[in-house]
Amino acid sequence: MTATTKSSTELAAAFEQEAKRLLEEFKIPGVTLGLLTPDGDHLVNLGVTSLENPLPITSDTIFQIGSNTKTLTSLTVSVLEAQGKLKRDDTVRTYLPDFKLKDESVAAELTILDTLTHQGGFQGDLFEDTGDGDDALAKVLDKLAEAPQVVPLRGHWSYNNAGFYIAGRIIEVVTGMTWEAAVTELVLKPLGMDHTFFFPNMIMTHRFVAGHNKIGDEFVVQRPWQMVRSAGPAGSTCSSTVSDMARYAHYIMSGTVAPTSEPQEGEATSASAGEGGSTETSPLATLDRTRLWTPVRPIGIALNGFPGERGQIGQSWFLDQYDDALVISHGGTTVGQQSDFWVSPDRKVGFIAMTNASNGHAMNRKLSEWVKREVLGLTPPEAGSHQPSEDELKDLAGTYLVVGQPLKMDVEVRDGVLTLLIPDTAAGGTKDAALRFIGPDRAIINGGDMDGYAIDFLRDEQGEVEFLKVVVRLYPRERAGADTDTQPIPALEEV
Repeated sequence: MTATTKSSTELAAAFEQEAKRLLEEFKIPGVTLGLLTPDGDHLVNLGVTSLENPLPITSDTIFQIGSNTKTLTSLTVSVLEAQGKLKRDDTVRTYLPDFKLKDESVAAELTILDTLTHQGGFQGDLFEDTGDGDDALAKVLDKLAEAPQVVPLRGHWSYNNAGFYIAGRIIEVVTGMTWEAAVTELVLKPLGMDHTFFFPNMIMTHRFVAGHNKIGDEFVVQRPWQMVRSAGPAGSTCSSTVSDMARYAHYIMSGTVAPTSEPQEGEATSASAGEGGSTETSPLATLDRTRLWTPVRPIGIALNGFPGERGQIGQSWFLDQYDDALVISHGGTTVGQQSDFWVSPDRKVGFIAMTNASNGHAMNRKLSEWVKREVLGLTPPEAGSHQPSEDELKDLAGTYLVVGQPLKMDVEVRDGVLTLLIPDTAAGGTKDAALRFIGPDRAIINGGDMDGYAIDFLRDEQGEVEFLKVVVRLYPRERAGADTDTQPIPALEEV
C-alpha cells in the first residue's frame, strides 16, 4: 500500500472525520489529537472536559499524559549526560551509594540505562504514596528496597515503572533540584512547553479534563483526580496539552528548540533558579537524538505496533522498524485517562492522542493504525494462525499472579477458546478476553477494548509455563505453596 495522495486540506478533513467516527464508536467523553506532517500540523479537539461539568476541549486543554512522561525523564538524563554530569552506562550506585534492593547483586550492577529500558527485573508496579514533599522520591526508594525480584537483571523483559523512580532520584542528586524542577529547566523551558505542569495548584488555573472510568456501558468521573508524586518520573503527575506535545514531537523528529530570549533588566535568569539552568544555548539543540531510538534489546510483543508484531526498546522509546518507516512511540495511562504518542523521525510524521476515558487506548489504537496506513503507507502484516490442541490449551490454563498485589488473573478454557479473566479494578469483578492464537504460546485478544493486544506464554528451561505476558507485563504462574508477596491494591495504574 502507498501513502495517501490527498492534499494537506483533504488529509486534515479525513483525519477529523475518522476521529469523529471513532469517538462515537467508543463513546469517549473528550479527546485532543494531533497529526503532524511535513506539510503542517493538524490539531483536532472533540468532546468535553467532563460529563458533569462540560467545557469544550481546546488545543490548550490539559490532559494527564501518564507514562509518556518516561520519555521526558529519559531526555533529562540525556541532557545531563551531554553536560558531562553523568553517563547512562554508569551504575546507579555511582550516584546513589546507599541504593538497596532485595537482590544485592542487582543493586550493585543496575545501570541508569537499565532503569530507562525496564530491565531491572524487580517489581515494576510499585505505587506507594510517600507524600507531597520534596523527599517523595527518596522515600519511595526505601519502599523499593523491599520489593520482590521477579526475574534476573536483564532477564525476561517486562515493563517497569519503579525503575524510573530510580532515574528520577538520580536526576535530583546530580542537579540539586527536585525532579520536577530539573525536567522543567532542562527540557520543558527550552522546548517552549509552557503548558506542561506537575502540580494540581498550577494545573487548576488552566482548562483541564477530568478522567472517566468505563463501568459497564457508562462513564463515571474519576474521583479523586489522582497525582502521586513518588511515581512522577514514571508518569503519575505530568499533564500537558496537544500544543505542547506537538512541540515535543517536533523536537524529537527535527531537533526544534524554542527561540531563546535575553533576560530583561531585573529579571532572574534560569541559572539563578538552580544549578542546571543557563542563558546559554540548551544542550537539547545539539543532542544526538538518534541515541534515544537506537535499539537496546528486543522486547517480544510490540506495544504500539500492528497486532502480532514484535518490537524493540530504545532509551525509553518503543521501536517499530518497517521497510518504509521507523516509528518510535510511547503511551500513558492514569486512572480515567489514556494517551498515545508516536513519531516517525525519518518521515517527519507524528501522532498525538489524549483522552479522558479509561478505554481511550482502544480509540487511539484504531486512529493510529489509520494514520500509519493513510499517511505512512504501512500495511499490517498477516498475524498468522494456530489452532492449539485441547491438551495445549489445558497446559496454558491456570492462575497467574499480579506481582505485589492481592490480585490474580485466571486463564480458562471455555468452549475450546482460551479466555483471560482480567481483574477490573474500576468496576470490580473481571473482564473476559477471548484469545485467538497466532502461533504456539502466542495469541491476540479478540474483541473488546483490548482487541489486537498480544499475549505470550513464556516457559522455563524444563518447558513448563512460567509466565503469562499480557501486552508488556509479566505475570508469574501460581505454584502450590509459593509466596505471593502481596500488598494493598494500588490506587494508580500506569501503562
